[in-house]
Amino acid sequence: MIPDANTKYRSQILSPQAANRRKIRLLLFSLIATILFFEITSADVVVQRWFFDAEIDSWIIDRDQPWLRFIFYDGVKKLYFGIVIIFSVLILSPILARFGLPMSSAKSFDQQTLKVILVSLVLIPLFVNGLKAVTNVPCPKDLALFGGNYPHVTLFRGYPNDFLQLDRIRCYPAGHASGGFALMALGFLGKTRKAQTTIASTACVLGWLVGFYKMGIGDHFLGHTAVTMLIAMIVILLVDRSLRLRST
Repeated sequence: MIPDANTKYRSQILSPQAANRRKIRLLLFSLIATILFFEITSADVVVQRWFFDAEIDSWIIDRDQPWLRFIFYDGVKKLYFGIVIIFSVLILSPILARFGLPMSSAKSFDQQTLKVILVSLVLIPLFVNGLKAVTNVPCPKDLALFGGNYPHVTLFRGYPNDFLQLDRIRCYPAGHASGGFALMALGFLGKTRKAQTTIASTACVLGWLVGFYKMGIGDHFLGHTAVTMLIAMIVILLVDRSLRLRST
C-alpha cells in the first residue's frame, strides 16, 4: 500500500531530523533577535550598572577573591577539560581495548553519541574564542562608563575616528562561559527526555553562573553571555545533525 500525502507529511514533521531542523531555525532566529536587541537598546549598560559601585569605582565582585575565582574560573576550567579527557578516552576505548587495556565499561556507551558530545565540547569554545578574536569589542571594565578608557563600542557600533587603539581587544562574546554551556551536550547521555532536559538545564545554569560571575567582575555584559549560550545550542544541534546524517 502506498502511503498518502498526509501520512508522509506527518512522518516528516515527527521525524527527529525535522525536529532538529526546526530547533536550529528557531535558535538562529533567537540569536539574531538577541544580537539586535542588545544593539538597539541600552539594556546591557542598564543591567551592568547593577554590578558596578560608582561610589568607590569598583565592581561588586573582587576578581582576586580566591574562592570565587577557584569555583567560577579555575574550577570550571578543570571540570571542562576533565570531561573532555574522559570522553576522549571513551571514544578511543575500542582502540585501547586492542592493546589489552580494561575498557569493558565503555561498551555501554553509544560511540556515535560520544562523538557528538566530544566534538561539541571542543568546537563551542573554539568557535566562541575565534569570534572574540575578530569582533574587537571591549569589556565593561574597559569602558569610560565604568572607569576605563574605551568608548562604548558594540558589534555594529565602531570606534570613533579620533580613538587610538594600540591592540585589539577580546571580550565578545563570552568565552569562559562557553565551557559551561558546552556541557549542555552531555544531555545526549540521558536515556529519557526528562533526563536529557535535566542534564542540559544543569549545564546551562552552570554557564550562567559563570556568566554572572564574569559580569560581576566587569568582564562581560549580559548580552555577551546570552549570545554565547545560543551559539552553544546551535553548534550542539548542528554537530548532532551532521554526524548522525553521516552515519546513515
